[in-house]
Amino acid sequence: MVDGRTFKSRSAAARHYGLEPKLVNERMTKRGWTLSQALELEPRPTAPYRKGVVIDGIKYSSMREAARKLGVAQSTLMNRIKAGIAVEDALSVSHGEREKLKGQSKPMFYQGKLYPSARHLLLAKPALVINGDLNKTVTALNDKARRAKNKCEIENLSLDEVSTEYGLAKVRFVDEFDGLRIELLDEEVLNGLFYELK
Repeated sequence: MVDGRTFKSRSAAARHYGLEPKLVNERMTKRGWTLSQALELEPRPTAPYRKGVVIDGIKYSSMREAARKLGVAQSTLMNRIKAGIAVEDALSVSHGEREKLKGQSKPMFYQGKLYPSARHLLLAKPALVINGDLNKTVTALNDKARRAKNKCEIENLSLDEVSTEYGLAKVRFVDEFDGLRIELLDEEVLNGLFYELK
C-alpha cells in the first residue's frame, strides 16, 4: 500500500512511479529507507552520512574533507581503504609520499643518467619540454624510442619486461628504481636496452 494505492509488489509500485525496481529495493534494504522514501514520495532520511575523522591530531568533518585538504583524491582514498590500509594511514600525508610507477613505463637515458620514463626525464629536465607542452614532448620521445626499437637499435623494454627478462623484483615505486638500475649495472646489460636522448 503506497499513497492510498495497493500494488501487487514493490517492483510493481516502482514501475508505476517510473523507477527501477532494483533501485527501490536497494534503497530499502541497503539504506533502510521506507517504501515511500524509496519511491521518492517522501523526503529521504536526513541522517548525515558524514563521519568525522581525526588525522595527525587534526579533526575533519568527513573523509572527503580530509582527503581534499590533505591532497589525496577521494577515489585514491577509497582504493587504499579497500586494499586494507587503515583510514588514518590511507589519509596521512606520509602514505602518499611514495610515487608509484607504471609497469609499462619505459626507462630512458639522458646525459648518462637513467630515468624511469620519458615523463620523469622531462620533469627532472624541464628545459627539454618542447613549447611548454609536457604531454606532447612525452609522446614525441616515446615515438623516437619506438622507432629506434623498430630499427633494432634498442630493445626499449618496459619496467615489467626488464623484471621478467632478467628475473629481478618488480619496481613499483620511484624510490625503488635506483635499486633496479644498480642490479642491471651488475649484469652489465644496460647498453642497448633503453632509448638515449642526445
